[in-house]
Amino acid sequence: MKFKNSHKALAITFLIAGTLVLGILSLDMFKYNVQVSETLIDITPVEVVETTEKQKQNELQNSKSTNKAYNETKKYKHFAQAYKPIAPPEDFIDPRLENREHNDFKINKATKTKAKNTVNKQELTSFNGVNSILKKRANASANSSTEASANKNSSILYSLKGRTDTFLPVPVYLCESSGKIVVNITVSNTGKVIKTAINNASNSTNSCLQDYALDYAKNAHFNPSSKKSQIGTITFYFKGK
Repeated sequence: MKFKNSHKALAITFLIAGTLVLGILSLDMFKYNVQVSETLIDITPVEVVETTEKQKQNELQNSKSTNKAYNETKKYKHFAQAYKPIAPPEDFIDPRLENREHNDFKINKATKTKAKNTVNKQELTSFNGVNSILKKRANASANSSTEASANKNSSILYSLKGRTDTFLPVPVYLCESSGKIVVNITVSNTGKVIKTAINNASNSTNSCLQDYALDYAKNAHFNPSSKKSQIGTITFYFKGK
């Protein structure tokens, strides 16, 4: 078959038409790719914003968790304060001890005055009588100095949930022995100790220590509470002379 000029013109026409079609399709594909790229660029800031919002929510939740932990710690700290040691001041002077020393001084003075009045002239001129008088005076002076030397080496612990002390006297005692005395206390809503008893956890049965512990526990006072009555303990650590 021989190609004529008409055949060549038709082939050239098809080639040109095909080239135009391919060029148009390529242009459309290029525009589509550009549009897709532009769409992706528009979406990216939205994802960043969403991520930032999630981070803020996570930080807020972490912040709430931290506050909750702090409050719980504060609660335990407040409860721990209800069981705290109180160190005795070195210059503490118990008014009742001063009154006792003052009364003992009056009694000793009256005893000495009475003893002096009963001594007759014969005893004063007698060597044995003078020795007897000096011995009596020495014994009276020794007893007075022993009673006046009060022991302040003591400490206190108390356990009363949700309450704090407003007045807790430091025990100043005249006992020779040492030991731990635990006192059960019942506290009213006003904070006053209305009932006391010796707890079995005490490691000493010394009546002198127990009497002082009960006496000081009765004088303790705590902050008011909505509870009509509350049970707790006060522990006294007495150190011997």
